[in-house]
Amino acid sequence: MAGQNILSLLIIEDNPGDAIFLREYLSEIKNEISIVNAETFEEAKKYLSSTAFDAIFLDLSLPDHSGKELVTDIISLAEQASVIVLTGYSNEKFGIETLSLGVSDYLLKDELTVSQLSKSLNYGIERKRIERKLFQSNERYEILAKATSDTIWDWNISRKTIVANQGITRVFGYSEEEIIENEEWWHEKIHPDDYDRLVKTLFNNFIKGVPVFQIEYRFRCADGSYKYVLDRGYLLFDNNKKPARMIGAMQDITSKKEEEERLRLLQSVITNATDAILVTDANHESISKHKVIYVNEAFMKMTQYTTEEIIGASPLLFLESAYNAEELKKLEYSLETFQNCDLVLLNKKKSGAEYWANVSVAPVSDGKDGFTHWIYIQRDVSDRRLYLQSIEEQNKKLKEIAWTQSHAVRAPLARIMGLVNLLTEEENNFELSPKEIIANIASSALELDVIIRQIVEKTENVKIQGIK
Repeated sequence: MAGQNILSLLIIEDNPGDAIFLREYLSEIKNEISIVNAETFEEAKKYLSSTAFDAIFLDLSLPDHSGKELVTDIISLAEQASVIVLTGYSNEKFGIETLSLGVSDYLLKDELTVSQLSKSLNYGIERKRIERKLFQSNERYEILAKATSDTIWDWNISRKTIVANQGITRVFGYSEEEIIENEEWWHEKIHPDDYDRLVKTLFNNFIKGVPVFQIEYRFRCADGSYKYVLDRGYLLFDNNKKPARMIGAMQDITSKKEEEERLRLLQSVITNATDAILVTDANHESISKHKVIYVNEAFMKMTQYTTEEIIGASPLLFLESAYNAEELKKLEYSLETFQNCDLVLLNKKKSGAEYWANVSVAPVSDGKDGFTHWIYIQRDVSDRRLYLQSIEEQNKKLKEIAWTQSHAVRAPLARIMGLVNLLTEEENNFELSPKEIIANIASSALELDVIIRQIVEKTENVKIQGIK
């Protein structure tokens, strides 16, 4: 009792003699003491509604209340106070039964001593203090268990039992009827490919005496699917330093693992892509103020710059040229409005060599209303552009050939057609013999053949450039 200044006690006793007797004994235990006496239940009820007591001494028979109901009602009103029952030989058996109702102790009035009273009082108050702490601890645990989606578990290693909070039903879908609180039920839920690794990790903790445990594995759900979990626990040892108990929490990290796998695949695609990929920040509207934060290997090969030369630089280092002025205006507008755009740019390598590129630019959303980065995907189209230019040149030359030769072809062809008409007419107004007409046809045909050969020769000299 040394930790308390004034001890506040309530004596509920209708016998004045017993009450005085109890007061005298209590005064010998502690000087700084405050005692209130109530002779009826109703009187005690009033005191308990307005005053907090450290302990209550309760007679089992009051004028207005008695027995089990009296004990139950006083305990419900007592709140933090320890309740000690006072009884006589006639109801000693019931005095013992009151312990199951929540009283701290029972005392026989006829055998009461100062030593016994002091021991019972100290024990009762200390027990209540421990109960309060335990209640608060359990209350915090219950609130935590309800607030978290984690599965909090408690493994009694010696008894081979495991109990868990509602997380096992919320996260993994098991009903309370399906859950068996033993090791085997939990062990069979672990993915076969992860089981040996988990057991090995636990065994190492047991052997080395390492209390902290953490591992990722897959745990089977009620529907047969598996979820990735991060399981963390704390190992408790007995007096012989043997593992006795482990308390921990399983956190569902399935979404995290799937996102990590998606990012890993995305990174692999970006790293190994043949297209050049460049990423900048999106802190400013003007492209001149953007800074490159990532480039893949293909970009360095295409531009001949090193990573050190690219990271932190403006993307204009690779895009700016006189030809690109109009295209860069389109890019600036896209950056201001955070829209995708496709550009055709004449870029320069580190060596100064120029190359044509198709560049697709897209903003990266932060998942809300903002944007965090810009992605540039660049493809070298120099060969393709040269090929298309060559086709255009070829078509131009072919058109020129067609136009320049069309008149030369028409002259002999017209003569042939006119001479053929003469042969088919019944009257020959030109007074030419058939032999003369045929000779003229043959001459015109030879002239036409020469012209066609010239066209073929000129056409063959038209070549498409840039094909590899």
